[in-house]
Amino acid sequence: MAPNEHSQSPIRLGRIRRPAAKRRALAARLRSALAQLGAMSAAIVVALLWAASSSAAAAWGPAKAADADVIVERFLNHLNASHPDLPEAALSLAIGSRSSLLLAKGYGEAAPGVPASAHTVYHIGSIAKQFTAAAVLDLIARHAHLRDGTLLGLDLALAEIFDGVNHWTSHGTGARRQAVTLRTLLTMTSNLPNFTSRPPPATNPWGRIGAPELLSEVKKMRPWGWPNTFEYSNTSYFLLAEVIEEAVTPGDTRPRAYYDYLRRNIFSRAHLRETGFIGDDVRGVQIALPVGRRLPIFDQPSWLKGSADMTSSAADLFSWNTAFMEGRVLPPEFSALMITGAGRVSPEIYYGMGWFVEYGHGHEMFSHAGMVPGYTSINMIAAETGGDRGWTSVTLLLNTDVAPDELQNLAKELMRLAQQP
Repeated sequence: MAPNEHSQSPIRLGRIRRPAAKRRALAARLRSALAQLGAMSAAIVVALLWAASSSAAAAWGPAKAADADVIVERFLNHLNASHPDLPEAALSLAIGSRSSLLLAKGYGEAAPGVPASAHTVYHIGSIAKQFTAAAVLDLIARHAHLRDGTLLGLDLALAEIFDGVNHWTSHGTGARRQAVTLRTLLTMTSNLPNFTSRPPPATNPWGRIGAPELLSEVKKMRPWGWPNTFEYSNTSYFLLAEVIEEAVTPGDTRPRAYYDYLRRNIFSRAHLRETGFIGDDVRGVQIALPVGRRLPIFDQPSWLKGSADMTSSAADLFSWNTAFMEGRVLPPEFSALMITGAGRVSPEIYYGMGWFVEYGHGHEMFSHAGMVPGYTSINMIAAETGGDRGWTSVTLLLNTDVAPDELQNLAKELMRLAQQP
């Protein structure tokens, strides 16, 4: 199938398979319910219950817009008052439902004298993982292969891709044996340590590092812990970016750079015009200046390659959500993989591929947050699992580094507002 032949096939939320234990428990009521998935790291995700259908979001009007302003301004007032010695923060948001943008605006100044808007660009942190996951799945869908002709597949071991990682071919004993594969990287179940929690001894977390040097250090890591368990991992998504640069698509003679592949094959399908990578020189784009509250770390190239090295606007991320939910990014079976629970984060929260997922009666929530020095972000979608398949999304971008759960709480409040009749 050509990559754009699925452009009119929305994701069928009611047909995604849940993990077995949950499926048995809910089979009588939710036979066609979507898989369990989640929100950003175990520390970021909180329970979220949706009582109203997403059709209620269509009733958005001036009163709800005014209520949203009050909610956001209260948040910003509290945030700014907590650090009166720093410049005031800027925030941009996009709230939408069923591909219709309900509210898109900015608050505060992106730079001195420059008001923030829905088109202001921010560093989006780990929301970038959604794009990296989509690119890897796109390569698999297009029957990409390695230079030696080996086809890319979810269960392809990394020992078949990179030299010097034979110690990744198995982990554990007996039924618990597990190789590091593309699937385990995507679902963060590879058991490779997260290098932004435990950086390799030979590296400097405050300095620059080339991707080849970082890859060389990552290859020395050994899987640890109980096999096939979830651990939030930037290591996994850095490796996925490196895998992209080893893959050749039919018709090409050599691999493309990670950045080039995403621009040509992922950004273009969602019609993204304000999305790029940290360090891009893009004229006509206003980037929100960071208001740092913490000492910068892991903010130099190439520490965040593949995991958190992207920039975007609230308006563009709503376009991304729309393209993803309408099935314009990937063929339906690959879109479904991104929001099918695999890595178990908690009893009710799972990690898919680039999305955390939390599920309830008749709805699923997909989300991911991000935090890099000077910026915090959240991208959240609440979707129905019935035949109607409606959905509502909230995207928030902030130019300061707060605890991610603070921004997620704001997103929850705005989502409840959007869902109210």
